[in-house]
Amino acid sequence: MQGEEIIKQSAAYRGQKKFDEAIELIESNIGNISDDIKLNAWHEAFLAAQEKGDDGLARQYALLIAGEEPSMPSIQKFL
Repeated sequence: MQGEEIIKQSAAYRGQKKFDEAIELIESNIGNISDDIKLNAWHEAFLAAQEKGDDGLARQYALLIAGEEPSMPSIQKFL
């Protein structure tokens, strides 16, 4: 699976409320995702953690994202 397909599949899992699967897909494939879309992948994992209600994990992803895009609106309440 290519990086964009991984992100799309993760989003599909989120849509099905399979948040753990969405996160695991990103985590287990992050090394196969090109650097230019890696931020999108981490954001997808962040959204899954947030929707799951795991604020601690969402914060971890928010901090990771903030390292590259500190002004991203969706992560602000977790910083």
